[in-house]
Amino acid sequence: MRHEQATLLIALGAVALVAWLAPDVLLIVFAGCLLAVALRAAGVPLARRLHLAEHWGVMIVALLALVAIGLVLWFGFATLAGQAREFTQAAPRVLRDLAELLRDLPGAEWLKRNLSPEGMQPSAQTAANVALAGVGGTLGALGNVLLVLLLGLYIGSDPTLYRRGALALLSPGLRPRGEATLNAMAHGLRGWLLGQMFGMTFTGVFTFLGLWALGVPLAALLAILSAIFGFMPYIGPVLGAVPAILIAASQDPSLVPWVVALYFASQNIEGNVLTPMVQKQASDVPPAVLLGAQALFGTGLGFLGILLAAPIAAAALAAIRVSYVEGWVEDPADTTRKGLIRP
Repeated sequence: MRHEQATLLIALGAVALVAWLAPDVLLIVFAGCLLAVALRAAGVPLARRLHLAEHWGVMIVALLALVAIGLVLWFGFATLAGQAREFTQAAPRVLRDLAELLRDLPGAEWLKRNLSPEGMQPSAQTAANVALAGVGGTLGALGNVLLVLLLGLYIGSDPTLYRRGALALLSPGLRPRGEATLNAMAHGLRGWLLGQMFGMTFTGVFTFLGLWALGVPLAALLAILSAIFGFMPYIGPVLGAVPAILIAASQDPSLVPWVVALYFASQNIEGNVLTPMVQKQASDVPPAVLLGAQALFGTGLGFLGILLAAPIAAAALAAIRVSYVEGWVEDPADTTRKGLIRP
């Protein structure tokens, strides 16, 4: 018993040490695991249908996804680039209009002064610093994206290899419970990811059709932003609605209530009806736990922490349920008999 506890404490201590010294590394590795789960969710059924090895199905799905993304970028780049330029040109006027609406509040004079065309002109040194920081940040982000892609491809192609390596760190008596925990985490991530992908697609299409019907400019760009922000439950839809509200206010203030109603309807249909139907076999993360996870990871780890807070919370709750509640608090024999774990 002491030997089992020692191996568990050593493993948890190693994870805690890496989280303390290099938390971004753990987030990137987790993002790679999440991508691997997504690739296997589509690749394994495809491989079985084509009578191929599982890793070939994962490779085919990854290749098809890259081709689809490339085609979207190829055909949509010019339109999105033009809309992005229009958005950039409209942003100062939108902010000035917002400052006018808030002119009676404290700090309105500062906003009006700094959001004027003259106040928004940066100096040469400031522009150079911003450009260098932007280049450095872009290169770093591209490097992280490439690393996540490689991790997802390697782990998705042969997860058994990495599963055996993780279980080898535990004593033999803990390995069945460790395998059950990994299975529960993978199952929870698959259900959560499926629900999120479905919800993001619905949000993008629904938002685009609504904004297009209302005549709001940059409908495609705003819909894509809404779909991307939809990856972050609760907080994401609010952030995605802000640009659309600002653009609508700059064009016609009477459109603002309709845009708010559109996003409110989209969020309620997606969050309360469609996504729960897709995730009915997965454990839902309680809203308070999700908001707390987003606040915790956002404070310590920035945007990447907020982006991955929901799947981390889903995986953590699955691990706690199987390894702690069913494995320690309750009687393991009873939980095994009831089918709560599958060793």
